Amino acid sequence: MFSATTKLDATCHSQPRPTVLLTCADNIMPLSWHMPISKEPFRYAICVRDENYSYDLLHKHREFALNFLDYSFVEAHQKTGSLHGRGMNKFKESGLSKKSAMSISSKLIKEAYMIYECSVIDILNYGDHDVFIANVNIILNKQDKEVSPTLFMGRGVYETTSKNPIQLQR
Repeated sequence: MFSATTKLDATCHSQPRPTVLLTCADNIMPLSWHMPISKEPFRYAICVRDENYSYDLLHKHREFALNFLDYSFVEAHQKTGSLHGRGMNKFKESGLSKKSAMSISSKLIKEAYMIYECSVIDILNYGDHDVFIANVNIILNKQDKEVSPTLFMGRGVYETTSKNPIQLQR
């Protein structure tokens, strides 16, 4: 039986969600509220809460990178999400390595298997989150043969996908 509510709680977040590490300037933030919104041109949307340090950086720099890391780096997701960015070196604290970007000034995460370098083209406010719409300038892909993406289940719980993927006919 369903229970009904008008309040968002831990059961209402449509989990699991693929999680990336957002970099803006020198800061890192785990992010699960993101999605592609156009193939041509390739555009991406991210939602960031107004109380996050990254929110201020995104408004200031109008660029970011989405760093996709293998599940083996799950502790870096939790660590960067539990530390506050102002005055903190999250790269050092998480053990992740910085890499220079090709099209933006924000730092990238060297350990990522794929990275989107993005430039913000629009910002929409919806309550306590802003939606940042961005052009994906460059996709960096190590083309690893096997990747275990990081999925966020909510409340500090992470998971990954099955090692037995199935491709179904269309």
